Amino acid sequence: MKLITHTNSDSNNPSKAIIALHGWTGDEFVFEPVAKMLKINSAQWFFPRAPYKAEKKEGNSWFGGNDEEGWRYNKTMNGLDNLVNRIIKSGFIAENIFIIGFSQGACLAMEYAMRMSFSIGGIIPIAGFIKFKDQLVAEMNTASLSTKALILHGTEDEIVSIKESQESFKLLKKIGYDVELKSYVAGHKIPIGAREFIKDFIYRH
Repeated sequence: MKLITHTNSDSNNPSKAIIALHGWTGDEFVFEPVAKMLKINSAQWFFPRAPYKAEKKEGNSWFGGNDEEGWRYNKTMNGLDNLVNRIIKSGFIAENIFIIGFSQGACLAMEYAMRMSFSIGGIIPIAGFIKFKDQLVAEMNTASLSTKALILHGTEDEIVSIKESQESFKLLKKIGYDVELKSYVAGHKIPIGAREFIKDFIYRH
């Protein structure tokens, strides 16, 4: 499975690869303004489009189905495997690959990275959640434990409560991940105030 992916870079020789996972109903272009706002030096950005159609709404979803009939995500996981492998084959080392996700994309960043058979530089889940915690704990791969995590959430978020990120932080910490939790005064979005948290995390790792 090959995900439709938009990419850009402001460097002729980027040293870091950043995969940006949009939220529910998003596409491969919605994250690009955020990337420009973040102004991360020497980075190549990859913006994949979720492979499922959002239910009852226009746009795309990383997970197909619903609570009643069950959830499908094989296309998503296989697509991300394909993308990560292509990034590595292009010359990036795993330690310089980062995944940043917003809302449903933040959920996916954690769900995917914890199941990987190797560690990457880090993940940055923003305003996200872990829906099936017990299943993720059962399926996580200990080979991913060196992946660092920075969890971000707005204190005024009325769509996904900051309590979700607090719970995710506790879970990742308990499992053994090196994880940080930062908050900012904002609703369900990525404000400019989050920029320094994100840049500092990526530059440190």
